Amino acid sequence: MTGPGPRGDGDAQSPRNRAAMLGHDMRAAIADILGGLALADLSSLDPESRLQLQRVQSSAEQLVRLTDETLALVTGDDLPRADRPVQTSLGPFLDRIAARWLAHADARGLGFRLDRADDLPAEIGTDPAALERILSNMIGNAVKYSPAGEVHLRVHLGPQESLCLRVRDTGPGFSEAAMARLFDFAGRPEDSGQPGTGLGLHIVRELAQRIRAQIQVANGAEGGAEVSLILPRRSWAPGVEVPSAAADLPDLAGRSVLVAEDNPTNRLLVQQMLETLGAEITLVEDGEEAAEALADRRFDLVLVDIEMPRLSGIDVIRRLRAAEGCGPASPVLAITAFVLSANRDQIYDAGADGILAKPILSLDAFGEAIARVLMKRPTSGDGAETGAPFDRLHLDRLLALAGPEDGRELLRRMREDFGTVERGLDEGRARDDLALIRTRTHVLISLAGAVGNVILQAEAEALNAAARSHDRATVARLLPMVLHGVARLRAALGGELDARFAMEAAG
Repeated sequence: MTGPGPRGDGDAQSPRNRAAMLGHDMRAAIADILGGLALADLSSLDPESRLQLQRVQSSAEQLVRLTDETLALVTGDDLPRADRPVQTSLGPFLDRIAARWLAHADARGLGFRLDRADDLPAEIGTDPAALERILSNMIGNAVKYSPAGEVHLRVHLGPQESLCLRVRDTGPGFSEAAMARLFDFAGRPEDSGQPGTGLGLHIVRELAQRIRAQIQVANGAEGGAEVSLILPRRSWAPGVEVPSAAADLPDLAGRSVLVAEDNPTNRLLVQQMLETLGAEITLVEDGEEAAEALADRRFDLVLVDIEMPRLSGIDVIRRLRAAEGCGPASPVLAITAFVLSANRDQIYDAGADGILAKPILSLDAFGEAIARVLMKRPTSGDGAETGAPFDRLHLDRLLALAGPEDGRELLRRMREDFGTVERGLDEGRARDDLALIRTRTHVLISLAGAVGNVILQAEAEALNAAARSHDRATVARLLPMVLHGVARLRAALGGELDARFAMEAAG
């Protein structure tokens, strides 16, 4: 297979590039595991077999995230970042945790019980990878140290709507020596008699700090240990730290989609997902076939695997963009197991509109990625409506979370922030300063997402990518559209400020 390959020092045998290639192959292997599980019909299996395979699936998804973090640590690269923040549906997340650990506990002759309150939020804006690692360490320790009985995970809302996840076991609890070295790296007391090094709670504390949560540790009144993760509302509430990314799946009915993928499992998985979305699909197995198909006709959407035989996805995209010239451009979503920023930059520089990392973990993530590239390059079937300047649900949620005292100040600051962005983009255009345009659009991406203006957010992302790749023609085309959207949104927020707080101002 060929692909973008690691970039940076030019030495394929350097530790960084070898790590990048290992990371790629690990991701590709895990993609096969997850793809096979996604294609399998588990409904005919007995409950125990189905539970074991669900446990494998959950562990494989966690392994993807651990691979990314390990690769970033070894190479010094940034962690792979999604194109937009994604919320986590709390119920399915907890079900997945329970399915994974029920099998672990059962293997040790223990029970496992998940107890969740009725008033839990449907979605949380907390990093799901960090949260799953925290719970895995908490529950794993509880299972390890309980010779009999059960492990109990309780999830409920505490004071001031803090989200509490408490793991209780039936083991011996924490000794005084263990309490004295709590959270230390390799902090297990030498005379503990238990295997391992005591890294679990150290990892839990580090990850808890990352998601702005607190850890509470205690011995239960009736024996056993209790470890609780407490997330203040500001850390989990959707629409504040992480803008809502939930969206309906795109309707691809009547749209022609080219899929270039050499791996049979991935190809079948993508085909089934596209069929669910209603697309008319053309499948090819390598880069040369993809280039020939693109030379014969125009597609409404192109999905290209980057690592393909005969001709890489990078070269397929370059050929497509060169052939399109100044004509209408097909939206291109690149699919790759390479996750380093240098690889991503190379893919975007070739002309891709978006990147979806392997393995594809869900239909929602797949549909989300497609919706974003279609938004960047609307096809002839797409409308040209600009929509409302902000999503009222987003704004209501933000103001509700801010409270009556801080709501007016929040609106004022948001309007000022949009004004700062507008002035910066104007200045960048006047001075032909692509770095300034890139800086301001980076801020705009977050601001537009916070108020639910996905069209302006997508335009800002496209402008940011054009500024990053020094594509001045695209910058010149997109900048007036973005400026118009910012001015329109800033004016709408000003009107909202007057409407919501007019009575207060008059008093």
